[in-house]
Formats: sequence, structure tokens, C-alpha cells
Amino acid sequence: MFDEAVIIVGAGVSGLSTAYALLKRGYRNVHIFDKRDYVHLGYNYFKGCDSPSSDMNKIFRAAYGEQTHYQKMSLDSRKIFLEWNQRIKDCDFEGGQPIYFNSGNVHLTSHHTLPPFEQLTLQNMSSSQAICVSDVDATERARAIGQPASSVDPFEMKRRGKHLQGVLDTTGGMIVADKACRWVLHLCRTEFAASFHTHFGPWQGAIDHLLVDYVKGTIEKKCMGIKTRDGQLHVANLTITACGPWTTEVVPEAAEKVEATGGTVALMKITDPKALEKYSEEKFPTWTFDVREKGIGGLYGFPVRNGFMKIGYRGLKWTNPTKMLNSKVKTAFSDDPEENVPLFGLKLIKQFIKEHIPEVKKLDKTRLCWYSDSEDNDFLISYCPFYANRSLFTIAGDSGHAFMMFGSIGDVIADIIEETNENAFLKELFSWQRKREPLNAINKGVDDPRALCNQLMATESDWVVRETCKL
Repeated sequence: MFDEAVIIVGAGVSGLSTAYALLKRGYRNVHIFDKRDYVHLGYNYFKGCDSPSSDMNKIFRAAYGEQTHYQKMSLDSRKIFLEWNQRIKDCDFEGGQPIYFNSGNVHLTSHHTLPPFEQLTLQNMSSSQAICVSDVDATERARAIGQPASSVDPFEMKRRGKHLQGVLDTTGGMIVADKACRWVLHLCRTEFAASFHTHFGPWQGAIDHLLVDYVKGTIEKKCMGIKTRDGQLHVANLTITACGPWTTEVVPEAAEKVEATGGTVALMKITDPKALEKYSEEKFPTWTFDVREKGIGGLYGFPVRNGFMKIGYRGLKWTNPTKMLNSKVKTAFSDDPEENVPLFGLKLIKQFIKEHIPEVKKLDKTRLCWYSDSEDNDFLISYCPFYANRSLFTIAGDSGHAFMMFGSIGDVIADIIEETNENAFLKELFSWQRKREPLNAINKGVDDPRALCNQLMATESDWVVRETCKL
């Protein structure tokens, strides 16, 4: 088993974590494919990498309300991130700076009482891990465990006489996304050089289609590997798709379970020295605002990274239905490129900035960040039942979870692949055959009000936040 070829399609968080976990378990013939040449492009969005893993930063949190299984996975991952921070420092990888900043993740709400999710978070995390920000001693408690004072009230709402309510996850903070991917790719290539094989680039790394053979005497089909766009055939007993929002382009059967959805992202260049200090990675938390409020909520943001502050909107998850796909990824680097974002979400971002971040006068860049959403917000980590002999395994439906669990998700995936007795609950939770009440309406086509074809798209003229600023 360990010498047989394993193909992984997709070198983002899911693909890399799976590869690393399998390599650590003794697999000696692991091949990973991706259409982006990450070795040279470094998971840098500005260089043309448009996967959800190719980003400056991602939120880390363990606050998951009643979903204590995700809480545990995040806390397990956090231990690995702390170990990686030390290893990166010790070997001076890319200057030795950390990939995980524990500056807190604060969930702010416009409600005067805590929403149910935050109440359950307080119940299921310890008093040192989760703090209600409206408590009179919240700042004192946060400081006592090493959190920056701003983590409780990052936008100085109390000082400005505004309502402050929410929960601070003191285990939370920020992950340097692109560097984290480069680090795990580095581990795979250096620790398992003879067993790990990369196939990156628009021809040798891009999948054209799955290789399929039919089981003799039956109508069952088996996945035999993949064909890449350079015409080469790559044969394996096990093919793993970790394609994120491109999943249904590779495995059309997955359209019944997952859908590509895009979130609005805005970047603002910060140059003022005082603002750079105030919003620095060490002193400023990641944050969300009314993140579970549909439509008008769903904002999230970050400290400054490489001179840019990033704010996103996921209150409505945009789709791009086509004749062939329920929703197709559309970015500035697609064959049919999209440079702009829906005006609706951008207006909400600008409104929040205008009220709470006085240093920002205008936006400097916008983009769509695409994810793989499942109908119930849980992962799809399962053998595909449409392919015989356990020949095709699918990882999708990360719904924004995956980066927080970068350190732990690989072992969960490997346990499900190997069908061990470990993580039996998660195997069922993430299975293809699960039947649960859907939380997301997927596959609504062009009639979906979230479809990009039904949106008024913003332009650069909409980037002004304060009218005194000129583009």
C-alpha cells in the first residue's frame, strides 16, 4: 500500500495537509498537482494565485459555539502552529517570522445581548479562552493572559460612547496564509524528498480530466488517475481531489453536495506610522461583525499585513452559474476574468470603515475570494460513492474552515482514507452519504439572487470611502 502511487489534485491547505499526513505515515509515492506553479509564485495572489489558500492572511479561531468537534480540531491545530512557529524561528525560514499571531479573534455584534452562538462559545470554552467583551473586567482578564488591550475593543467603541458586545477568543488571531502554505510545502519537499513529487504549472500540473475505467461485467466505474493538460497520463490506485471551489469542475457528481461561492474582499493601503503601529499584527486582533447575520452582516477583518489592511464580506455568498456548472470560479485570473466585486457588499464594508476606521480614506484593491461551500457548512471528506474500489476520494466543502485546521485536518483526512477507528464521528459527519437539514441553498442557477449576473458590480469610482479623498 505504501509504495502505490497516490495522486492529490490541488496544492492548497487540504491538499498539502493531506500530503504531509500521508508522508508522515510512510507513504512513499505521493504526487501533488496544481495548475499554479506555487514553487515560483509562492501562493501570492498578486502574482496570479487565486485559490482561497493564496492569501495574505486568514483568521484563526477556536470559537465554534456548540460545534465542539471543530473547536477541538482548531485547538489541536493551534498546538501545531505554535510548534511550527518555533521551528520556523529555529531554522530561520524566510526570516524566521511566525505564521501564527495570537493577537485574539473578537466576535462583535450589534445586538445588546449575546447571540446564541456566542453564548454557547462561552459555555464550551474555558474562562481564559473566551471572554465576554462587555464584562467590566474584560480588558484586565485579556491582558492577564498576554492579549493586547485592543483585542477586547479594537475600534474603541466604549471610548466613543458606542455599544460594545461580543466575545473574544483568546486562542485566536491571524495566520500568514501564503507563508503557511510555503512552509508545509517546504516540509514535504525537504523531509520526504524521495517520496513527494510536485507537478505544478498550467500544463503539467493542470488536470484535464479523471481517467475512468469500467469494472468488467458491471456498470461501475473506477478512477484510474488523471490526464493533465500536457497530454500525460498519470495512473494511481487512489486519486484525491482537493480542488476547493473548482471541485465540481473535476468531479461533477459533487455538485449535489458543494458549490463554489465568492466573498467580497477589499484591501486598503496603510502608510501613516501611527496607524501602522495601532493596527499591527502584534497589537490588533482579527475580528468579525454580525458574522452570522445574513445579508447586512458577515463582515470580518485583519491587522495590517505588508502595509495592507484587509476587510471581507460573506453575509451573502456570490455564485456564478453557467450552462455546465452550478457555479464557476471567476477571478481576475480566470479565462473569463472578473476584476470587480458586487456593489452591495462593498457598500457595507465602506460603511463599517467610515464609522470605525478613520485612518482609511479609500480602498486600493478589491477582489472575489472563492470557497467551496457545502449545504450544511460541514466538510465533504469522503470516498466518492460513484467510483468503485475506493478509487476516488474527495475533500471539499471547507466553507472557510480549512485554514484554522491546517495543522490537524491532514491526520483526520488520513484516518478517513485509511478507514481507521480514529475519528469515526468525523468520518460520518463529513461523509458523502450524510443526510442533514441544509443551511445553505445551493444549485439555484441564474434565478439565485446571489448570482453575479444579478448583481450591480462596483468600479474604481466606488472605492472612495470619504468624499474628501480623490482617487
